[in-house]
Amino acid sequence: MNDDTNGNVVKKIRKLLRLARDKGATEHEAMTALTMAQRLMMQHNIHDVEEQREIHAIRGEWMEVDKGDKWEMLTAQAAAMLFNCRNVVRARSGAHQFVGKPENVEACGDAFLWICSQIEVLYKEALRTYGGSLSRSGRADLRRSFKYACASRVYWRCKDIVAKARNDIPDHMALVVIDQSLAAADDLIKDLRTTKSRAHKPGIGTIQGLRAGDRVRLQGQVGDKNGE
Repeated sequence: MNDDTNGNVVKKIRKLLRLARDKGATEHEAMTALTMAQRLMMQHNIHDVEEQREIHAIRGEWMEVDKGDKWEMLTAQAAAMLFNCRNVVRARSGAHQFVGKPENVEACGDAFLWICSQIEVLYKEALRTYGGSLSRSGRADLRRSFKYACASRVYWRCKDIVAKARNDIPDHMALVVIDQSLAAADDLIKDLRTTKSRAHKPGIGTIQGLRAGDRVRLQGQVGDKNGE
């Protein structure tokens, strides 16, 4: 793939991600756009394999979030997984950044914000079902457990999408560049200290959150023609 073609692919991916976030887009349009963007990212990596181009990783801009919002961190991990990146978190502040190929990092940021906005809407829907009967502590528990469960379901759905995408790659096209993209990111952050995350306790919103996670728009049924 030459530089002009590569540039056109990146522009198309950005256009698709903008459509996926557009409030005026229908559910089908949003799902279709994100699916096509994800497929193009995979296809772009495959073309890189053919040309054996060197892969460079960058560290994206720090995204500020409340360090107590573990659901956002889980959502960031899901977005990173979709686009072959790593996610780095500052333990003290909770700020995080995506690390990987430049176009992948940008795609991660867009997908992360889009998914988070949907989880916020779903949480507000769940809160309304209680009709104001929850105490202050009950609302806090619902918010924590619902959003984390919803993000957990999103994470596992993303994992399934990536697994299927890898299985769909023809046998003669190795996964070398996909793995090299992650290796380049790992090399860039190899000196960072890592810590294990604590187990998350379930709450009153856990079941609702898991169910709502299936409503978060990630992927639609797109024919091969549309995915090209």
